[in-house]
Amino acid sequence: ILILSLYLMKEPVLTGLGGCIIVRDKLEPADVIVVLGGDNSGERVAEAIAIYQQGYAPKMLMSGGPLAWQLTDAALMKKQAMASGISGRAIYTQERSRSTLEDAQFSLPILRSLKARSIILVTSPTHSRRARNVFAKYFKGSGIKIIIAPVKKSKFKLEGWWRRHEDTQLVIWEYVSLVYYFLKGYN
Repeated sequence: ILILSLYLMKEPVLTGLGGCIIVRDKLEPADVIVVLGGDNSGERVAEAIAIYQQGYAPKMLMSGGPLAWQLTDAALMKKQAMASGISGRAIYTQERSRSTLEDAQFSLPILRSLKARSIILVTSPTHSRRARNVFAKYFKGSGIKIIIAPVKKSKFKLEGWWRRHEDTQLVIWEYVSLVYYFLKGYN
């Protein structure tokens, strides 16, 4: 009976495990949209463009460091946004980070210089909980409100994620990363 029960509960339990790493806040106007690098499909920038075009914030900060030679994630994301009609004057870049922690660390001074009081943080759904935890810890006492906006039309699909190799990798990676960041005090 126990084995049969476990088998029958497999899908809701696995769906719940996948859903635990996804967080989303209600969108509201902010000063800057912060887009985290590490997305090779361009869906994070596409989400930020949609949010920008809806008038939620007048500026964007692309955060992502070196990829190869003099090429950075932030520079590529800026090009994608500009190709979609966003003015280069509305886009700022942070091109040093190599991790979520460094995204927060290196973005904070730029956001302070822009006098930001609130940000919309755009990332992938599976990365949203960890990004929120890291930014909340690093921005504590900064007076900057963080609104989490994971990509809505993501290649990641919560239903049946364990059946797709790429989605399984994303969920497992996030759980491993959450444990690592928890041990570092970012929970």
